[in-house]
Amino acid sequence: MKPPRISDERLIELNAVEKWFGPVKVLDKVDFHVHRGEVVVLIGPSGSGKTTLLRCINHLESVQAGQVRVNGALIGYRERRGKLVADRERDIAFQRREVGMVFQRFNLFPHMTALENITLAPLRLRGVPKAKAEEDARALLARVGLPDKADAYPAQLSGGQQQRVAIARALAMQPAVMLFDEPTSALDPEMVGEVLTVMQDLAKSGMTMVIVTHEMGFARQVSDRVVVMAEGRVVEAAAPDQLFANPQHPKTRALLSAVLH
Repeated sequence: MKPPRISDERLIELNAVEKWFGPVKVLDKVDFHVHRGEVVVLIGPSGSGKTTLLRCINHLESVQAGQVRVNGALIGYRERRGKLVADRERDIAFQRREVGMVFQRFNLFPHMTALENITLAPLRLRGVPKAKAEEDARALLARVGLPDKADAYPAQLSGGQQQRVAIARALAMQPAVMLFDEPTSALDPEMVGEVLTVMQDLAKSGMTMVIVTHEMGFARQVSDRVVVMAEGRVVEAAAPDQLFANPQHPKTRALLSAVLH
């Protein structure tokens, strides 16, 4: 019998996390977890804290209170005499290798080919030999449906193709989890499907994923759990069929009413 895709192990765990931008409280005592192998989709209105939560997972944003752990390791801080102190940037960079992130804007280096964009981090951060890094990069380009684009520069690629290269670049570091911050929001409608197809294949492969998206059909089809955020808090979380068919929280009902009708 095949083992279950989702394990009991919590790969990501946020406990009572708070984040402020000046006087604005963006995350308000957020408790959030993701099991290894699970696909979690974050939905909510603009300004609800979804992107900030993602950025706190790999310490692109620091938290003012609470704890963030990935693979059991405290992110961004270490404990000293019972108190949390900021970790060294070198250690934070090492921890980030566990977390791949794909942004709304593709953030590819324009002066590098697709192959060079993908191999850069494995070469510099993991010390992978160049021949091996290029072999792996070509395999990843094939995996995202772009086997013939190794020598293309970003300006020669469509938005959907650039985003697929960005996904391949994140996968090249062999992360434990992939974070996606509205990966299709900057794309023309006809390009959305090609990116979502790649993400569906990743989900089927057992990759742990946290996805911020407004694509509700995709959320319903791919996720194991949908988490709803509003005003910096998690207000509801449930399996997609349950949440979309019978939302419990008034803010969830208001959100779904706005986006589905």
